[in-house]
Amino acid sequence: MSDGIKQLLATGRGELERQSLEARVWEPDAERMLDRIEVRPGARSVDLGCGGMGILASLSRRVGPTGRVLGLDADSSLLAAARSYADREGLENVELLQADAYDTGLPRESFDLVHTRFLFGLGGREEDLVREMTALVRPGGVVAAEEPDAAAWTCHPEIPAFLTLRGAILEAFARGGGDFSVGRRLFGLIQAAGLENALIRPAVLAFQNGHPYMRLPILLADALRDAILEGEILSAGALRRAVAEYEAFLRRPGSYMVTFTLMQAWGRKAAR
Repeated sequence: MSDGIKQLLATGRGELERQSLEARVWEPDAERMLDRIEVRPGARSVDLGCGGMGILASLSRRVGPTGRVLGLDADSSLLAAARSYADREGLENVELLQADAYDTGLPRESFDLVHTRFLFGLGGREEDLVREMTALVRPGGVVAAEEPDAAAWTCHPEIPAFLTLRGAILEAFARGGGDFSVGRRLFGLIQAAGLENALIRPAVLAFQNGHPYMRLPILLADALRDAILEGEILSAGALRRAVAEYEAFLRRPGSYMVTFTLMQAWGRKAAR
């Protein structure tokens, strides 16, 4: 895997802010997915690449005091934020571990649910990731993932600055070996791993009145600034002008943003 996109995102200014915002924005849809998976009290679950929040609270509530939740991330600063979050929220059944999601070193077939979000698209090792997830889940357990598909991502009224920022973000991902729209291939990856009863669920949101998540194009472009400038995807001036124009759009009455499609896919490991 190319670590370029993952590293740039991890060290980008405001990255923890963006991750926390995304976790809260997408929490209701994570809950809907977990409803359909039927995560039960006493279950053991792991959230790979949990960052500073992930879906740790949702899992903690569902597995209850007799269950366990493991949050795993390779980035120590994000994991420290997750520890603070778990302490603040009183998530006593949550443990945190610094490790590589592609090679966790965890016991095989030891979890009822293995989940990740926004990790598949970071660098071209999708098969390795789904293989590790499948190895970690017990027979009869569930592998679940949530990833974006950029096709629906737009704003109204559509302005050149939005198209410039979105295009630069998608290009930076592609040049770094990633795929921002990996969500459209997620169902196939779940099926190819041999997981049974595979299901897919799409979610799209819309925000208006200057909602903080409408700033996503700016937050991502800022995190990927080095890749955008050094790769000559945009000049510094063009990036600065696009950000300023989009900032003005956010203040415009009646403006709104439609998110990328969050593709949720999950499947069950065959029971023996």
